[in-house]
Amino acid sequence: MNIFEKFIKDSIGVSSVLGEILITGIVVIAFGSLFVIITSVDKPADHTRLSVEEWIDAPSDIISLRHAGGESIDTEDLKINVQINGTSYVYSSSNISENLGKSFWEMADVIQINTSQEWGTGIVNEENMDVKLINTNSKEVLPKYRIGFLPESSKGSFEDSVDFDIIDNTVVPQEDFISSFTVLGAAIQSGGYDLKVTTRFRVGGDTLDPWHYSLPVTGNVNDGKVHILNLSTAYSAGTPVTINGKSWIWTKDSKKLSTKDSDWKSYMEVSSSSYSSNLIVLRNGDAAPTIPGLDEQPDVAEYIDDYVEDGKILLDENEAIFLFELGTTDLHSSAADFQDLVVLMSIDPAPAN
Repeated sequence: MNIFEKFIKDSIGVSSVLGEILITGIVVIAFGSLFVIITSVDKPADHTRLSVEEWIDAPSDIISLRHAGGESIDTEDLKINVQINGTSYVYSSSNISENLGKSFWEMADVIQINTSQEWGTGIVNEENMDVKLINTNSKEVLPKYRIGFLPESSKGSFEDSVDFDIIDNTVVPQEDFISSFTVLGAAIQSGGYDLKVTTRFRVGGDTLDPWHYSLPVTGNVNDGKVHILNLSTAYSAGTPVTINGKSWIWTKDSKKLSTKDSDWKSYMEVSSSSYSSNLIVLRNGDAAPTIPGLDEQPDVAEYIDDYVEDGKILLDENEAIFLFELGTTDLHSSAADFQDLVVLMSIDPAPAN
């Protein structure tokens, strides 16, 4: 082999080694970049489970927001955006803390904002107002419902209670009333996969289906969110009020994560229209259940924690909590955890004509 041939052979060997080093370097850099991208993506904040009532007293220029259920929240994570006749105002976290006199907002606390004192503007018409309660940590606009204008003569009437009986799980108010329903949560799984849960309500002859009871994906409330239905229609004393809950399971294993309604079938249905051992109804003063959740599912206590004090249920006299078991009829089984659907019902006096 002459010198030239030896040079060519050595060059080929060096090129091969350099090529391998270069490819290895590219792969390392690529994976490093991918790791940085993945780890730098912000994780979404947990959804805030909270029920809020809003009412506006136009003659007094007062906006009121009442924590009606769900988890407590730090005031530093809250702000309120208010728009009056097209002009925007902000009620800051420090304003909220000062208003409440503490650093957190919990059940039954009321935030009251006097717009004329705070911003020098009055409320001419509540319909020209928009109030947004914002969790600045999770960037959520928190759900709330307006319960209507309370005139001066009826201030405090939101605390009035309507006496009602519970007959075989059916609520029967003894006065003319309006009602509201809050899905505090739902948790039911099979083999580590979530089942779908739907619910609807019936007041007298009216069926109320706000989230599509017969559509398991579209109407699913087993989604970690609070769902609220507030009824403005008044009903006569003695009109029965009931709740239905239904669980849904996939039609076959390959459809466990399907987002199509047609890939799910009814699994179990429970109604408060008649007595069922798969339903527990709680009222003020009842012993708080301590039933553990199946496997890794949350306990029922997690959903009713804001309504418990010293081991007893703490509710207004016009409220009741419904605990549904939608997974098994064997109530001695650990699968009977009674948090498959948890609903708070409130019965309020009908507005004066």
